[in-house]
This record gives sequence, structure tokens and C-alpha cells, in this order.
Amino acid sequence: MSVVRATGTDTGAGLSASRTQRWALGLEYRGTAFCGWQRQNGQPSVQQALETALSQIAQTETTVMAAGRTDTGVHASLQVVHFDTTVEREATAWVRGGNQFLPDDVSIRWAVPVDDQFHARFAARSRRYVYLLRSSPQRPGLHASRVG
Repeated sequence: MSVVRATGTDTGAGLSASRTQRWALGLEYRGTAFCGWQRQNGQPSVQQALETALSQIAQTETTVMAAGRTDTGVHASLQVVHFDTTVEREATAWVRGGNQFLPDDVSIRWAVPVDDQFHARFAARSRRYVYLLRSSPQRPGLHASRVG
């Protein structure tokens, strides 16, 4: 559902209004090259990469909120995030355009407009974690950097 919010200040000539739309995105990423989800000074993070890509598409600074965080080297098959913007774009622009500016190991899978009450963290109904442990004297080839 799309929601319109009025923002601005009353200058005597009336309230200046801008349309704000909240979007939810579904991401997947291989976390090997990142310090984790959350932005950290001087270290590459998935959040920083995504915000940089979305800011390119929006042509203004864009900040995202995630359903959860991952640690250094952790991968995600579905991470849900949301962001607010006054820029009008189609869902395909956020997905295809965003992916154009993301590193190869991060991908936006889908984008949907959501109600302004939606919050990626608090709307999550479950979280699922899979731990891959290998018990072998030889290092893995196929699952290199994906198992502990």
C-alpha cells in the first residue's frame, strides 16, 4: 500500500508537501569480502554498498534499515531491508538499477512499495540461520570460505 505523508514547514503560504514512499527490498549476498551487514568506518559492509548503490539511483543520500545484522564473512539468502524516499522510481529501477551499482557478491532480488508503518526489523516473523561445518582433514574446494 502506498502512503503519502506531508512534510515541510508552514511559510504562511501553506505547507509544502512531498510524497514519501517506503520500499522493502529482498537481498542476498556472499559476505566473505565484508565486515558484516552494519556500516563501520574504514571497512566494507553490505549496508554501505547497498546505500551507495541506492543513492546512485535516487540521486540523493539513501539510508536503509535491515531486519537483522550479519557478522564478518556471513552470507545471506534473504535479508529484508526498507528505506524511505521522495524519489519516484518503478520497482525494476530499484532492483536492476541498484544491482548495476552493487558488487557482484550482493544482489537485490525484489523491491515492493510498503506502508509507512512497515519496519523491516519489527515486521520479521522469523529468522533462520544455517551453519555449515565441515569435518575433514583437507581444506574444502567447492565450499571454500563457506564452511567453518
